[in-house]
Amino acid sequence: MFKIDFSNNSEKFLKGCDPKIKERLKKLFETLAQNPLPAMSHDFRKIAGENEIYRIRLSSYRVIYKIYWEEKTIFAVKIERRKESTYKF
Repeated sequence: MFKIDFSNNSEKFLKGCDPKIKERLKKLFETLAQNPLPAMSHDFRKIAGENEIYRIRLSSYRVIYKIYWEEKTIFAVKIERRKESTYKF
């Protein structure tokens, strides 16, 4: 089982988002804790040019996260509605 950590921006988004989206994100993070690469249940992709950074599409929202395999930790880098700057770090 993986531990989930959140960036400050991710926590801020979760505090202010719609309750329906918050519930869907909660289920997503429960799934990620069990399986960090959920190919069968979610639309996820590795971000090109980055090491162990992936994105999951949740309707018009994107969750960008990094996997630390040795520490068994997933770090949610960004959660936001899809726009031009979503994939810029």
